Amino acid sequence: MTQMNFQTMFSILCMAVLFAAPPSALSTDEQEIDSATAALSLTVYDSILMALKNNRSLAVQQYDPDIARTFIVEEQSQFDSSLDAAFSFSDSTGQRTSGVGEFRPVKNRSFSGDVGLSKQFPVGLDLDVGLNTVERESNVYTRMFSSRLGASLMLPVLEGFGKDVNLAGVRLAEKDVDLSLYELRGFVLALIAQVEENYWDLLTARKELNIHNTSLELANKQLTETKDRIEVGELAEIDLAAAEGEVALREKSVIDARSAIQKSTLRFLQALNPSSMEFWMMPVDLLDEPIADELENRSLAEVITTAMTARPDLNQARIDIEKQDIQLVQTRNGLLPKLDFFITLGKTGYASTFGDSFSNIGKDDYDISAGFTFSMPLGNRLAKTRHRRITVNKERAETALQNFQQLVELDVRIAFAELSRAKQQISATKRATQLQQAKYQAELEKFRVGKSTNLLVLTTQRDLIASQLDEVNAQINLRKAILGLHVAEGALLDHYKIVLPTKE
Repeated sequence: MTQMNFQTMFSILCMAVLFAAPPSALSTDEQEIDSATAALSLTVYDSILMALKNNRSLAVQQYDPDIARTFIVEEQSQFDSSLDAAFSFSDSTGQRTSGVGEFRPVKNRSFSGDVGLSKQFPVGLDLDVGLNTVERESNVYTRMFSSRLGASLMLPVLEGFGKDVNLAGVRLAEKDVDLSLYELRGFVLALIAQVEENYWDLLTARKELNIHNTSLELANKQLTETKDRIEVGELAEIDLAAAEGEVALREKSVIDARSAIQKSTLRFLQALNPSSMEFWMMPVDLLDEPIADELENRSLAEVITTAMTARPDLNQARIDIEKQDIQLVQTRNGLLPKLDFFITLGKTGYASTFGDSFSNIGKDDYDISAGFTFSMPLGNRLAKTRHRRITVNKERAETALQNFQQLVELDVRIAFAELSRAKQQISATKRATQLQQAKYQAELEKFRVGKSTNLLVLTTQRDLIASQLDEVNAQINLRKAILGLHVAEGALLDHYKIVLPTKE
């Protein structure tokens, strides 16, 4: 299958996910309005799609698998056939002695041409087939042509023999592609989690601002009522300081809440990276509310089982062990002595013309040689050291994998416990807000009939505000707890029905 680069694949992916989206989801293109001042209206799902399409860090990460694939081709290229050719010409003039001590001039001229085809096979076999022709001309002997068709074969018997050892480089390059794909998957998972968390952080900041604005209005009403009652002599002048101080505190809280919104908006927009040149200033409308999705009734054991197979970082650790196994094949083979079998065969034709020399190749003139070559370093310390190093590395990788599996299970158990806590907090904070609201109303009525103090009213106001903030955060924390469980399980992409391209 023809490979396409990951940027193209991700564009196709995003379109595929978009067409499969729920009817309520807006298309990414519809949200990228030309006007820099127009608002982006986004659900969580829309935000994820926009980030997958536009996020620059992801665009950089997408190149890694394509780069890794080039090393597969590079390793495979050692088994490509090679065509070699050589042509040479020589001309010389010298002297030779005759039988009676006289010197006679000698002129020699020769031309030679070689064409050959060579190939290395995965089993370790090296095969060379070639054709050689030589023309010799001299004033001493007649012009002569010789043409030779020959083949030579070299086969390792011990070290270097077998597909497993000779294809080890290809297999390692393939594992590196798998690693880069899992790394990309982990990056996408982290990006989606970041986008969703930023979405809820921004929504939280906005809801908190609304609560602080309302609390400021209550404080101002309390201040106004305090002033009125001081004027009619129902309260002492000293009560005014408490009311004014409370307004100042509420104003500070509003300022802090506005700053939190600005920071959350900037982080959110940076992750989405809208196409507008002025996207930093784009207002954002958040369409989703923190209503918890219906969760599958799955046990902790089922979630842990899924995490053990789905977590990208865990799969990267497994691939690291597989790479060590491949390297062990290489180093184990390197412990063997080098024993190679070779054979060379050739047929030569001689003639006074170029064409006849080829015709005469089929005659009786031939050459053949065969034998073995042996080599082994005394002690073989280098090969033994390499093998020992890879053996220890594999043991370390296996130990690291066991530790990693335990850490993954810890992540899932903590996320599961957090989800349980977040569920319980929803009803608890809602009930607390209702009780604080009733307590505040009661204290306010008592204040108006002169049976309470300004300080007690302001204190119950603070308790009500804190309870309202807790209720908002409990709703958001439940969504974050669901998100955290999907991340710990490694199933966030499945949750959003996003399927990444694979090496195939």
